[in-house]
Amino acid sequence: MKSFPFLFLFLFSVITINAQMHSSAVEIWTLYSGNGQYYLKSIPWDDESPSLRGTTSVYRKGNSDPLYSFARGFDDAEKNQLVLSNDGSVIFYAITWGADESKEGLKSITIYKKGVITKSFTESELTGCDENKEHCGLLYNNYDKVVDIEKTRSAHRTIFKDNVSNDERFLYDHPIVSSGDIVYLIDPYKKVHRFDLNTGSYLGSIPLDSVFNDLRSVKNQIKVESQRFESPIFLDFPKLRSGKDSYQTLAASLGMKVYDSSSKKDEVYKKYGFKINGYLRQDGFFELENIEIFDDLPKDKIAAFFASNRFVSSEIPSVFEKWHVRDEYFFFRKVDNGLARKERQFELKEERENFKKRLIAEKIGDRYIPANLGECFVELDKLMSEINKNDMKSLKTNRDMIQYHMGLGMWMRNNWGLWGGSRLQKYFTDKGITHPDNMSSVVLFFYWDWLNGKKESWKSWEKNPKQEIY
Repeated sequence: MKSFPFLFLFLFSVITINAQMHSSAVEIWTLYSGNGQYYLKSIPWDDESPSLRGTTSVYRKGNSDPLYSFARGFDDAEKNQLVLSNDGSVIFYAITWGADESKEGLKSITIYKKGVITKSFTESELTGCDENKEHCGLLYNNYDKVVDIEKTRSAHRTIFKDNVSNDERFLYDHPIVSSGDIVYLIDPYKKVHRFDLNTGSYLGSIPLDSVFNDLRSVKNQIKVESQRFESPIFLDFPKLRSGKDSYQTLAASLGMKVYDSSSKKDEVYKKYGFKINGYLRQDGFFELENIEIFDDLPKDKIAAFFASNRFVSSEIPSVFEKWHVRDEYFFFRKVDNGLARKERQFELKEERENFKKRLIAEKIGDRYIPANLGECFVELDKLMSEINKNDMKSLKTNRDMIQYHMGLGMWMRNNWGLWGGSRLQKYFTDKGITHPDNMSSVVLFFYWDWLNGKKESWKSWEKNPKQEIY
């Protein structure tokens, strides 16, 4: 079989669905009510988007004491995604990308009254879109229709195509309109959803044509200000304020040594580890949010270490009272070299035995593992939505399936044991395909055939896997 040289050209082509993004900078938003008499200030505690972490306070203009505050940061206040009612009591927030519809506060639409969620809507609840059959979205999006992509890229600003109507330009800039205490949200079907911030209620939807002239006459005068800060960067977990190294100090308290993951010498020893998430406060205390122990380590003792010590917090700008430290890993080993080496030898023996079992297992965990290419397609048919399958089917050639290498391809590599061992991995290696990237590419290549009615084409490859297939 010919290898897949085009694979690595598209290594970073990623399909991202409902995923958080991380930024090198964060913004503190100050947003005023339409009448200018109230404003909110939202301060994040992380650089993720969307995220709940942070604090928001609402003030009456001219008064430095907040009317109320609550634990929640807002990631974006532009284009009317965030609206404060004229009495300061109600907040409307729309997440237009990456909403987590299973979690309150991260759904597509959330309405707060004095910091408490009173209403929330998922994208499908609001628009009625069936994600299994359609490409869904929260807002009307005419980007491809009105924006000259090539000119925009070269000019580093939005350039509209020639002869774009004023109506379409308005809809491009104003998919959400705020007037008084009414918020109008225009969805992909050109339905206008209305929200009353006097009562914090949803008023239902009406056709765009019935209200478009009124919306175009609205003067969006909501004042928004932002302060931009570089995100704190922790290459290693901060040192203790005493100047001692956190890893070394914790290792000593556990009667262990730090495991150096970058050292070949330490590979012969059994590695013990855990992962933490939490908040580093300005006063140096660490609020442990979660701890995940990978091996036989004393969880209570580790938690006590973080609770009882103070750490260097100078990387955090003073405007943030605390900052979220995510997925910080600690690794240790036994002090006795001989014991640590024996533990690793025993561990390797167990890993080899488990690997042998994985190579014949029908299931790994709760996940069924296909035995061959044909079974891969049957399982993918169960996994994929109609709209996703139709998108793949409509591609010009099977080579175009490479765009799914980092989305669906990564899912297959991780869930079907193409890295860690499985009967599907063995199926490919027996045919001379040894790299998981190429294994998933073969699946994607022939799945396009399968979707386009060539249900048996994979069998000819199976008989002669060294044939050139494109």
